[in-house]
Amino acid sequence: MQLQPPGAFYTICGLRTHVVVEGQGPPLLLLAALGGNWFDFDHLAELLRDRWTVIRYDRPGYGLSDPLPPGQIPSIDDENRRIDELLDAVGVTEPVVVAGHSLASLYAEGFARGRPERVAAVIMLDGSYVMLPLQMVPPGLSNRLAHLTAHLIKALRLPRSAGIRGHAIATSPGPPGGYTAEQRHWIGEVLGGNRYPRALLVEQVAFGVLNSELVVMRRTMPLTAPTLVVSALPGRRTPVRLFWNWKQARYARFLGADYAPVIPARHFFIVQQPDVAAGLIEDFAARAIFDR
Repeated sequence: MQLQPPGAFYTICGLRTHVVVEGQGPPLLLLAALGGNWFDFDHLAELLRDRWTVIRYDRPGYGLSDPLPPGQIPSIDDENRRIDELLDAVGVTEPVVVAGHSLASLYAEGFARGRPERVAAVIMLDGSYVMLPLQMVPPGLSNRLAHLTAHLIKALRLPRSAGIRGHAIATSPGPPGGYTAEQRHWIGEVLGGNRYPRALLVEQVAFGVLNSELVVMRRTMPLTAPTLVVSALPGRRTPVRLFWNWKQARYARFLGADYAPVIPARHFFIVQQPDVAAGLIEDFAARAIFDR
């Protein structure tokens, strides 16, 4: 029997977009990392949906969503429109708590600055904070190179297991209790498919564009929503830990945000320690909403 995917499909910004909405309560929007898909938040959403309306969606080319047209470069402005249309499509009219993991912290901040009336609070989950410009290759050229690389990957007919293995390494040791058979099915379908590498590469090479857009927004659009920066730090006191803690604390100061280091934790603690992530999100979001 063919498995039916969770959630529903909406036409958002002209693209068929996979959206999962669960639970009841104040709206909470979870934004996945570079290369992230809806299932990366499964265990976290399960802990939150009794008290929150948890909203997830796959950005273009990820999960079960249609990809961007060739030549279109991901941007903060486009993602703001996408989130706007998404919230309208699922009937969310009240301000939403936005939690962005890793690169998605750029989208979370961009939406909070560009649409302050729609945001109740912002939470950066081991977010991306760049202190120097990174756009060294023209965006159009880097986008074409990403598509060319994706074509080469497809032509090489790499084993389907390559993407699945990469995900397993990134999220090791995995969620408490492991994945269900249905979750393993969708991880295999998405990460073993041909669309996923293209979406990953296209967004990865657009990082400089996203960061540059955000730098401009920061000059004229204040961040007014209560904000929390969460960092994932290893248990051992290594130079890497000291640097990452310093950088994330600086990120928090720059945003005027609260700061919460998680020790010990890895970058994908949202998968490995969903209870910790859920507790941080709930505590901060509840206080932010209560104080509005």
